[in-house]
Amino acid sequence: MILDISHDLKNPMSSIQGYAELLMKKKDMTGQECDEHLKIILNNSKRANRLLTELFELSQLDSPEFSLKLIETDICEYLRQICGELVPQFEREGFEYEFNIPEDSVFVMLDTDRFNRIIQNLATNAIRYNPAGTLVTVSLTVQNHQVLIDFSDDGIGIPDHLASNIFKPFVRVDDSRNSKTGGSGLGLSIAKKIAEAHGGDLTLLSDKNKGSTFRITIPAI
Repeated sequence: MILDISHDLKNPMSSIQGYAELLMKKKDMTGQECDEHLKIILNNSKRANRLLTELFELSQLDSPEFSLKLIETDICEYLRQICGELVPQFEREGFEYEFNIPEDSVFVMLDTDRFNRIIQNLATNAIRYNPAGTLVTVSLTVQNHQVLIDFSDDGIGIPDHLASNIFKPFVRVDDSRNSKTGGSGLGLSIAKKIAEAHGGDLTLLSDKNKGSTFRITIPAI
């Protein structure tokens, strides 16, 4: 894990250092060139900061002192609100979407801020690893006093050799560190730990080229 962290931090930090040195050395650089270099520095600093933030969050979740701020929550109402907030993101990226959430009230004990992290991570992954035009569906059902939230897409799916390890830190669907789609590989690890802290789980159902379904389970009250 230390090697993964050092590798993922070294790339953006090296880029920041390189372009900063270039800005200092080239006195005849045009305004447009300066802006382009500064944009690269900014993007890489955001990338490094995002990785450090996720590492800190992962360490918090593993700490014996970690605890959730649970409140009784109508999960149907909550999920409708969160899904509504995802709509602009899906539309901006050219994704189709469908929400199947009952009008009934179903109550759970929820840390709403932490649980929102699960939904945001799944939405980010759906957009990151699938082409525009992909249909994303969020559904909620209740079975045997368990709330099941399925976050599905009809995109590229996840290869079998990655599916069994997808929730381990630094595992990426495209197995890439440097491509446009290469995230930190920590989002799903964080999401699963949050689900488990709620007494539930986050699991994967996927067929390559047939899409993926991530299922969140949490106990109903």
